[in-house]
Amino acid sequence: MEWYRIEDLGNGVYAFIDVDGGWFRSNSVVVDMGGYTLLIDTQYNGPRTRSLLEAIDSLGLPQPSLVVNTHHHGDHTFGNHLIKAPKIMHRKAAERLEALAPIAPGLYQQLFPHLDFTDSKYTRPEVVVDNGILIQGERGTARVTYEGPAHTVGDLVVWLDWARIAVVGDLVFNGVTPLAIDGSVAAWEERLRSLRERLEGWTIIGGHGPPAGVEVVDLLSKYFRHILGATRMLAEEGLEDPLEIALKATPGPLQGWREEERLVLNVARALMDLQGRPPGEPMGDLPGLATKLVEYRRRVGTRA
Repeated sequence: MEWYRIEDLGNGVYAFIDVDGGWFRSNSVVVDMGGYTLLIDTQYNGPRTRSLLEAIDSLGLPQPSLVVNTHHHGDHTFGNHLIKAPKIMHRKAAERLEALAPIAPGLYQQLFPHLDFTDSKYTRPEVVVDNGILIQGERGTARVTYEGPAHTVGDLVVWLDWARIAVVGDLVFNGVTPLAIDGSVAAWEERLRSLRERLEGWTIIGGHGPPAGVEVVDLLSKYFRHILGATRMLAEEGLEDPLEIALKATPGPLQGWREEERLVLNVARALMDLQGRPPGEPMGDLPGLATKLVEYRRRVGTRA
């Protein structure tokens, strides 16, 4: 069974939707620009990236001439080195990639021993942007805009104007609990509110889960407001442990979504937000937080 299903969204846009959508299982988007192929996000290992390239052949499209990475996380970038085309990334994302390169993917192999990190590595992008870039093709213009900090400090969105499709990376999760470990809960909620009007009437392709409409943006906004409010209230009552706060807060609007235990990490980031610490500041004691995540899963019985 393939890791993906292809959704032909018309106007030369093909969404490769990961059928699982969980940890390190992300989406890629292939765009026929008319005369050349644009790829938005690669995959987390060599086998998946190669199968993506084979599928592009099967669609009758040329191999990618350009790659946009919506952010630096390995599930969207570890396959970059297998594609002989320029990669575009936000400057802050590229800086994070440089910092993580010496320890990844070895660190992730320890945290996720069941995953296959064959031929996975970080590589520098050839093009870095600050506010964005325009990509021209026979079909029209793909606008790349900077929308961070949110999920990370370097989130990009690709607007395919002729198709009214927005490829938003991990700014949007659908059916899979979002993760703010490298960004900010407060800033992410603000960013979604600022994006909502622009996304009205567009098809949204997020980094995990199937395409959706603007209703998923509303749902995620409610979730982040719920986390911030519950964390603030429980912290004022004297709770400091992200696990205990998460257990009391519950996932609220996202009850029933996959990977519910990520709530622990989101609460830990919300505590940092409430302390006034900047988005993306490294979180301390990640092994300890990972243990709390597992404990949350055990106590609540959420799906791994």
